[in-house]
Amino acid sequence: MFQSSNTRRSGRILALPLLLSAMASGCALLPVEQDAPAPTGDRPASEPAAPETDTAPPAGTDSQPETDTDTDTAAGTDTDTETETETRSTEPTEPSLGLHIARSSSAESERRVFLREQGHETLDPGRLGYYMDVLGARLRQELSGQPSAIDHQDSGIRVTLPEGADQARALDTIGRLLDEFGASLVTVIAHGHGMDASDTSSEGTEDDAMAAGRRLENAGVAPERLVLRVFGTTTPAGNLGSEAFSPQIELLIQPLAAS
Repeated sequence: MFQSSNTRRSGRILALPLLLSAMASGCALLPVEQDAPAPTGDRPASEPAAPETDTAPPAGTDSQPETDTDTDTAAGTDTDTETETETRSTEPTEPSLGLHIARSSSAESERRVFLREQGHETLDPGRLGYYMDVLGARLRQELSGQPSAIDHQDSGIRVTLPEGADQARALDTIGRLLDEFGASLVTVIAHGHGMDASDTSSEGTEDDAMAAGRRLENAGVAPERLVLRVFGTTTPAGNLGSEAFSPQIELLIQPLAAS
């Protein structure tokens, strides 16, 4: 007991000079920071928590991605429209650009209106007679020596080309001349042999009318100036003397008046 008291007294005696010395030098005793306890094997040190982020979608946007329903619907509509347009384009109407067999009895009148609206070459009424007289004279001159019949009528000039190998050559000659006389409308009529006169449904005769029209077009006649028709005739096919023949082709050439 006595020894312990002496020890404490000696400690206080020694601590007093140290305190006085530190105060005199302007230093103070700083507290010692204790180290954090080391992690034990049973409990790993916890990692710092990740900062919270705002995952909410921006204002004004939907939480679900947009679907392509509207796009698919619009695409389907466009496809239907294109299909309908293609279907309509395969059904020629009067007047129609390009060669086709005319079904309407007023095809020539409708074609005249169309050509005038398109600014095609026309004739003043006072020039119609002279124009057709000159055209008739040129046709007789150019077709001289070729099998053909030229009939100058009030409605225009009718040219008849009988069947035979010379028919294509005659069509080429007429086509080049009609290219020069552009103020005219041409009706191409193919007659089918062995058909009733009122029958216009022969596919073979339609092909012949189309072939004659293409021949004229290749020679320079604009297709919008050509009206193709098909008519039957009571002439039997057996009287033609040949299995391979061209039907009789008629051309009705009419002037295109300005009004």
